Amino acid sequence: MPHVITDPVRRLDLNDLDLAHLAGDDEIGGEVSPIVDATDLPIDNRNLRLVNRALELGFAGVILSGPPGTGKSWYAQQIAVALTGKWEAVRSVQFHPSYQYEDFVFGYRSNANGMFEPTAKEFALICREAAADPAQRYVMVIDEISRSDVIRVFGEALTYLEMDKRDRAFSTSMGEELVIPKNLVVIGTMNPWDKGVDELDAALERRFAQIDILPDAKQLEMLLVEAGAEQPFLGRLIAFFELLQSESLERVRLGHAYFLKCVDAASAQDIWTLRLLPTLRRACSLDLATFRRLEEAWKGVVADDIVSTQGDGEAAVLEQ
Repeated sequence: MPHVITDPVRRLDLNDLDLAHLAGDDEIGGEVSPIVDATDLPIDNRNLRLVNRALELGFAGVILSGPPGTGKSWYAQQIAVALTGKWEAVRSVQFHPSYQYEDFVFGYRSNANGMFEPTAKEFALICREAAADPAQRYVMVIDEISRSDVIRVFGEALTYLEMDKRDRAFSTSMGEELVIPKNLVVIGTMNPWDKGVDELDAALERRFAQIDILPDAKQLEMLLVEAGAEQPFLGRLIAFFELLQSESLERVRLGHAYFLKCVDAASAQDIWTLRLLPTLRRACSLDLATFRRLEEAWKGVVADDIVSTQGDGEAAVLEQ
């Protein structure tokens, strides 16, 4: 039976939501609340329920997939502690283009005598910890799993991720013996727009379940209400957010985290200039008409009280 922690302990705070600027002075200078070993997710949370179901069905792990700004990394961490019951049983890494097998499984490191010897890295370490503690579930969280050559990073360990090959000793390319125990779960996150996702799917689709984490207008509205956003501005912003999600061009369907600091027209215009404009301009680099339509729609969000002085110039830059 999957182990799920039901006591709400580590609450989602302003730092988690990238809203620390809204904290009062007493919160900034006060004592930091200790992190306690439980999830902020309710037991009936959709994503937690699907992860538990995937494990029941025999998947080696789960990949949380979604556009930027949908909270994939936060969900991965919260689900991990829900499965394990304690943060000490969770290890986290982030893949990137230069990440290699030697960074993840085994690599060489010089010893006190100046000789190089095989050294266990993050994945081998958590495998050994889990194997030595079979009654405890362990979770490896891999952020941005699609940004590396997954087959190269896992090496021969990829084969032994499959549940029917767990608890079976095998030799690594470094000559070290390793066992991937059954009580180890891997949770990855990925942006489906990243290069190499097709190759990732081909390598892991038999081993990993995939759960889509999508932009959520209701969640955005709830968070902005809590942050102090008021009507009618809030209604206009949510309408713009929903417009993005309806576009046929997938790369403009940004997650709600992009909008969390848009608490009024003035802050929204700053976020447009500093973050949304560059992102949408890049996403629409081959579709000027879509960019212009979204730019006009944004002007309706900030209404008549704020008018961008760069509008025509920004479109001109895009055309060049």
